[in-house]
Amino acid sequence: MIAKLKRMLIGERMATKAIVHEKLSNAEGLAILGVDSVSSTAYATEEILRALIPAGIAAFYLSVPMAIVITVLIFLVSFSYQQVVHAYPQGGGVYNVAKKNLGEFPALLGGSSLLIDYILTVAVSIAAGVAAITSAFPALHQHRIAIGIGIIVLLTWMNLRGVRESGKIFALPVYLFIASCAALIGYGLIAFFTGPLPLLPAAKSAHSGGEILSALIILRAFASGCTAMTGIEATSNGVPLFKQPESENAAKTLFRMAVILGTIFAGITFLAYQLGVTPSEHETVISQMAHALMGNSILYYVFQGSTMIILLLAANTSFAGFPRVASQLAEDGYMPHQFLNLGSRLVFANGILALSGLAATLLYIFNGSVHALIPLYAVGVFLGFSLSQLGMIIHWQRNKGNTGKMLITFIGFAATVAVFAIVFATKFFHGAWVLVPAIAGIIMLMKKIKRHYTDVANFLSLERNSLPRVEPNRTMVVLVSEVNRAALYAVHFAKIFQPAHLRAVHIAVNQEETEEIRAKWTSHVPDVPLDVLTSEDRDLFTPIITYLKAIDGMWSDDSVIAVIPEFIPENFLHNILHNQTALRLRYIIESDPELNVETLNVPVKANTPFTGQTPIEKAA
Repeated sequence: MIAKLKRMLIGERMATKAIVHEKLSNAEGLAILGVDSVSSTAYATEEILRALIPAGIAAFYLSVPMAIVITVLIFLVSFSYQQVVHAYPQGGGVYNVAKKNLGEFPALLGGSSLLIDYILTVAVSIAAGVAAITSAFPALHQHRIAIGIGIIVLLTWMNLRGVRESGKIFALPVYLFIASCAALIGYGLIAFFTGPLPLLPAAKSAHSGGEILSALIILRAFASGCTAMTGIEATSNGVPLFKQPESENAAKTLFRMAVILGTIFAGITFLAYQLGVTPSEHETVISQMAHALMGNSILYYVFQGSTMIILLLAANTSFAGFPRVASQLAEDGYMPHQFLNLGSRLVFANGILALSGLAATLLYIFNGSVHALIPLYAVGVFLGFSLSQLGMIIHWQRNKGNTGKMLITFIGFAATVAVFAIVFATKFFHGAWVLVPAIAGIIMLMKKIKRHYTDVANFLSLERNSLPRVEPNRTMVVLVSEVNRAALYAVHFAKIFQPAHLRAVHIAVNQEETEEIRAKWTSHVPDVPLDVLTSEDRDLFTPIITYLKAIDGMWSDDSVIAVIPEFIPENFLHNILHNQTALRLRYIIESDPELNVETLNVPVKANTPFTGQTPIEKAA
């Protein structure tokens, strides 16, 4: 029933080889990986103006030069990440760049800050989108958390159905928003050059603020405007999602995204200043602009509708980026290996589900408030920008790269370090301090996970003490996930029963793994035949059941026993870091009514030395 429900909700299981057909086109890639960046133009200008309000409307002229500087930064950072996607096509962005060039701690620092930022992106985007909904329908305000969590569940379902399918779903609203912004800016510029723009009433009646324009106010405004740059790194994290040539297509998409982002952000900021837009508690800056230029026409409502939708969909960038970064960390042993598993629709389903749960929790803790979440935002982004560009500088030095590229990357590094310092300092006492213990805690946790996996690998290593051999003399099948000490111990354990027939079976998911397993097995267990079955759709259980039924029919006088090696961690909590495949196999084999096969789990406990005796031999 569960399997049928799963197929109905997210679709049929796909074979691994079908992944080439699930790759994204450039247009789909921009819709999935660029939506966070593009959506930030809906509020970045307003954040600048809000920060300048204490100094009065006269200070609003600073918003234009700030927008120009931020736009230049957008292109500098985008250029740096274009180099990243060519140099590190496996994805992972700042984590891989820092790991290769800066060492373990900077890599974990960049990786953890990136994961936190992806979680915050979902929480902030959903909170902002729900705020837009409840502004239009005040009666829904008390249900904002439930609505936000419901939207997260909807995005989770869409992404579990597959990357390409979600790209098709999100493409229309993203490009509708881009077209709406282009129409708004184009119409505004034509009106500006052909005649005076209307000055909004709020601007006419506004007076000077109560504070003197200070460097602190300017820095706060600049730091607030830098929220326009969030999401630029997402493309470098998701390079493998693109069609071949992956790096080239990712770089093109990144450049187009930077052009769109910079143009819309600069255009909106320029027109907001020329129109005299003043932030209001009742209407957003971008809505006031659209109202002034479009009136109450249908175009205004199309623009507002596309803005609301893209703010909700901005969270989707994280659903592509978080699982990819988590899988890179898991591959290196810093996160649970479950994040490496491709789901039935060829996406990192465990990463998607983890992101959903964490973001929903954050939304609940902060009561769905954008203002409570926003101080935590962008700090991690600029930390990642800085580490990535520093890593690329060292990369160019090691590989004697292009001097011009290294110079531009260095300028970008200096700029993003400065921005990081400004953002962190100005937002520290507004909540950004929380990121310090949060990042430190995640790094400590990742190091503990790495230590556990290292200990397990050392314990199971074939380099340790060899196992004694006994003369074979009933039908037993050893289920082998990897050729390690646990598998060899299970074979030795089976031999104690002196079976008439002893075989082993392994389910491989690709050809390379098949050859590697065969070679290792032949080297260490030459006297026991190993059957290697390839599972195109990564399903371990169905092939094993089919195989055991075939074995059961080969020798009618023998009973069949499936021998399942089971690693038992020293610490009970470490069980969550393992897939519990042995328990699932035992349950599936024993619950099949058509299968007359017994199971024998062979536990191998951590830190228990192999003495050359099995439990049966010790008892004797």
